[in-house]
Amino acid sequence: MKMYKVIGALGAPLLAALLSGTVLAAEKAAGVKEFMGKTLQTTKEAQAAAAAGNKDACLAAIKQAKQYYKEITGDAAGKPLQDAMKKVKEGQARCEAGQPSEAAPILGEAVATMEKVNAAIR
Repeated sequence: MKMYKVIGALGAPLLAALLSGTVLAAEKAAGVKEFMGKTLQTTKEAQAAAAAGNKDACLAAIKQAKQYYKEITGDAAGKPLQDAMKKVKEGQARCEAGQPSEAAPILGEAVATMEKVNAAIR
């Protein structure tokens, strides 16, 4: 019984240390650039799906874009990127309401902002 407590006590910090390396990767320039590119690409896919009237594909792409966005930490997740993600959420709400054609221009604004942010990342 005591052995399980020792393993448990050592396992949690070890797991935290391993997972923190993943988070730190997106703070470094290469990690930020990678996840910013993925966020931008999936947002473009969401916009294209919305323009085509495909609600389900739009929502799936938005969900993935939000997951990639969560990996971007540090200074790269500044105000312009936060504003772009607000537009993504607004587009998501329109798609969920069954109005993908109204979501497409909103997602287009998000894409334009993300492209500027992505270009500024070195």
